[in-house]
Amino acid sequence: MSHPRLIISFILLTFCIALLSTGCGDQMQQPIMDVISPQPTYLDMAREKMDKVNQRRTTVQQQAETTGNFSTIFIDSEKILMEELGFRKGLWVELVEIYRDENADNPSTVDGLSKLQNAFARRLNDNTIAMYYFDYIRTFDELIIEYLRLSYAHPNQSEQELLTHFRQSVRDEKVSIVFPENF
Repeated sequence: MSHPRLIISFILLTFCIALLSTGCGDQMQQPIMDVISPQPTYLDMAREKMDKVNQRRTTVQQQAETTGNFSTIFIDSEKILMEELGFRKGLWVELVEIYRDENADNPSTVDGLSKLQNAFARRLNDNTIAMYYFDYIRTFDELIIEYLRLSYAHPNQSEQELLTHFRQSVRDEKVSIVFPENF
């Protein structure tokens, strides 16, 4: 009777040794975080979408620099936002306006927006704005990212409802922009 138990024990021991020798033991040594990858947050998802937008912007910018033709930059910019993010024309401008309105009492924001607007006007007068347009609008990427984050958090809400949430995010200082020094 003890003989079958000895055989079963031997088989189990052999099985365990075989398992350990195949590398399974190495996997068991890894931290759980390496095995289970975390789910992306809404913010991660929004940043990933914005990365795609910026990849396309870079491609368009490089093509324009190569050909010396910047005439389609403005159209391409709106097209990228519509195709990658599903934005209607001018939505990003509305996000900037909300940000400006909600920060009307913040001197550093008012000053930053004023300097950016003056630089934009200067480049427009110099007829060089198209060459720097993507640099200009990248200033507002954080606003777009917050709107995208909200759209993931509230997938069944209308644009108007999302804009209301966005306005609250700005009021709650959940989103801010950094103005470029030398635009």
